[in-house]
Amino acid sequence: MSERRSNLTVLHSSKSDEWGSPTHIVEASVKVLGGIDLDPCSNLGKPNVPAKKHYTIEDDGLAHEWEGRVYLNPPYGRTIQKWTSKLINSYEGGSITAAIALLPARTDTKWFQEFAPYARCFVFGRLRFVGATALAPFPSVVFYLGDNIEAFCAEFSRYGHIYGAALDVMHYEGGPGARTAEGCPGSSTSKGS
Repeated sequence: MSERRSNLTVLHSSKSDEWGSPTHIVEASVKVLGGIDLDPCSNLGKPNVPAKKHYTIEDDGLAHEWEGRVYLNPPYGRTIQKWTSKLINSYEGGSITAAIALLPARTDTKWFQEFAPYARCFVFGRLRFVGATALAPFPSVVFYLGDNIEAFCAEFSRYGHIYGAALDVMHYEGGPGARTAEGCPGSSTSKGS
């Protein structure tokens, strides 16, 4: 078996449903949120998300209250809906003030549809997750739950297309692949132009 095929076999297997957050996604998230209070799905060892509080698989992040500014990159297996539902419910209940969730872009799932009211960035191409030897075999999406849509647009429009209920008018700006939402910082065109 070739090395490439071997890497893809591991990525498509269920040996692990944990995917370490890419550094550029974490850095952009910190800028949007103004810091991170909680990473409920932290990696073991030295955390790669600079949160004030971390829960690892050993801590069971689902068993704890989530508060403040949350960064979520949950296990992508069968339990993903438990994580995404807790995020949405905690945000809508007021204990989470703002959140960013890095998830697989599985638009056909119930949990994905529950994010319909929130801004999202469909990431260009495939991400290389921390510790992975190859690109992910799936597309990714970053959801934003919060009031600072302008900051989300400013940081994430360089990584993909931005959509959401509050961003109903889209236009192209810049070079090939550059796309921003109306009202995002750096936008030079206005509605109707």
